[in-house]
This record gives sequence, C-alpha cells and structure tokens, in this order.
Amino acid sequence: MDLNSATITLGVQTSREDDQTDKPVLEIRRLLATHCQGPYSPEIREFALILRIGGDMQEFNFEGCERIRRNRKQKYITVDLGFPSNRWKGATESSIREYLAEAVETGLLCCIKRLETDKSPVDSARLMGDFAKVKQLFLARDAPNQQDYRASESHDRPRKRQ
Repeated sequence: MDLNSATITLGVQTSREDDQTDKPVLEIRRLLATHCQGPYSPEIREFALILRIGGDMQEFNFEGCERIRRNRKQKYITVDLGFPSNRWKGATESSIREYLAEAVETGLLCCIKRLETDKSPVDSARLMGDFAKVKQLFLARDAPNQQDYRASESHDRPRKRQ
C-alpha cells in the first residue's frame, strides 16, 4: 500500500478542532489505498476526494458533493465533500464512521456520473465493488491498521506479571 500513488485519495481541510475525525479519516484513507487499485478509467489516474470538515474557524454548510472538477491533462477528477460540524460535534465514533463512508461513496458516485456525462469510459462496477469492500471493513472496524494500532498499543504498556 502506497498512499502516494493511490487511485482514490482523501484530502482534508479542517480547522484542527475536529479531533474526533482524525483516526477514522486516516483509516478510510489507508483502506482506499489498499483495496481500490485502479485504473478504473484510461482517462483518470486519481479520484481526489476533498473532505471539508467544518468547525469554529470555518464552517462548511453543505453535505454531499460540490465543485466537481476534472483535469484531462493531469488525468484526475476531484470533488469537495461537506462534513459540517453538527455532524461530528458530540457524535459517536460509529456515527462519524457511517457519515464518512457515505460521504466517500457519494463522492465516488458524483465522479462516476461526471465521467459518464463526459462520455469517458469508467469501470464503475469494479470501482464501486472495490469500495464496497472498503466500506464493509471500515464499518466493521476490522481494518488492518486498527489491528496493528491495537497491537502496537499493547507493546507500549507494561505487561502484567503472572
């Protein structure tokens, strides 16, 4: 897994007060890089999803997709995904995870729709099939990096003597 050459990337704009979203965002980013191995279109190297997380310094008062942009020369498509603060402040980890999974899925569907509108070939069935695996792992909390995280955590703690 190489995050630098991932087919689906998840960037984040935040005011850094949203500490509840950090771990889930990193986890879904790793899962996307691991399980969504393109290319899904000969015209697109990267699906660049930008998560706009609202907060006190700057609020993003939208949900779903905004500003779908495509760069044919550099072969990428990008979309902004809104995550207003009322969706994460005081929310449970599982509801944050569900929202993130739905936002990423919506972003991918918006990109596919744009490519189809442009009459560009895209293997949407394979893309969404690969994402379904990511979503399943992410929502089941069985992602490899979480298991690795728990394992490394246990090494940091002193062990009980028996």
